[in-house]
Amino acid sequence: MNKKILIPIISVIILFFVFLLISILRYRSERPSFLETIPLFSQPTPKVTRTIVPTITTIPGVPNQTNLESIAKAKDSTKSLVEKNKIFDALPIREEDFSTSANIKTTINIYNLLYDPESALRVEIYGINYNNQDINSKDALAFKESFLKAKQFFSKYQVNLNSLQIIYGNRQYIQDTATYWVKTFKLLD
Repeated sequence: MNKKILIPIISVIILFFVFLLISILRYRSERPSFLETIPLFSQPTPKVTRTIVPTITTIPGVPNQTNLESIAKAKDSTKSLVEKNKIFDALPIREEDFSTSANIKTTINIYNLLYDPESALRVEIYGINYNNQDINSKDALAFKESFLKAKQFFSKYQVNLNSLQIIYGNRQYIQDTATYWVKTFKLLD
């Protein structure tokens, strides 16, 4: 190579390394050393006072989540797990557009989620207004017919629903209404 080309290239490379070295040394001088971070005399830890903020248990307009602990405590977990295991290999079970005599089409979903209690199973029926608890409403009738259809799936696997911990939905009002209808219509008998 020509010396006229080689000298400027080497000069640029040397200049780059000089700037790099200066920036590294400057950074190190700005950082505190290890000994500067350790106090020489022990100092008392300052006390922090916290003001207690009340916890919000419910947000207005947003329904509460289903209380899974109360469902798990309602029935014996061991018996429920035995019943759940009878149908577990067939899960999830889904029946879409189930027509009821109340002219309400429902979707029946039988499944479980990882965060659910181990012995509980979800039986969710969609397409129904659970805000209306009236036992004579079309929604109650549609729920009854849909639950009886779901019961056929359970009887196919010889599952005793009386021993099974059932979650009817992810909102507490759905759980409450569905439980009320199941008891009133005696759907577990």
